Amino acid sequence: MRTSQSDKLRRYLASLQELHQEKTELEARLEKINEALAGAPGARARQGGRAAARRGGGGRRRNGLSLRAAVTQVTKSRPLTKPEILQAVQKIGYKFATKDPMNSLNAMLYAPANKFRNKNGKFGPR
Repeated sequence: MRTSQSDKLRRYLASLQELHQEKTELEARLEKINEALAGAPGARARQGGRAAARRGGGGRRRNGLSLRAAVTQVTKSRPLTKPEILQAVQKIGYKFATKDPMNSLNAMLYAPANKFRNKNGKFGPR
């Protein structure tokens, strides 16, 4: 009886390992296909809306400037509140790829590796 259970467990683990290996190979192949299609004529039209933005970080490409760089730029002269920062980065041309840009700003400002100091609700570079 024990032999049977241990054999089942070994087969299960081997099967699981094979599935992980196959998944890795398929992901690598899919990445190569995506790279090949990215250079094809009309590739942007085929990518679609939301999925393309999620995969490629569409907002950053359009802006040519990261959100962190935009916030650094607008706060370098004086600290600003979050609503002031949001308005200022939009004024310099930063386009958010989300319906609620304040969420993106909050995530960046409060991230563990952030480069901004919060003093009495006003943020500025460290």
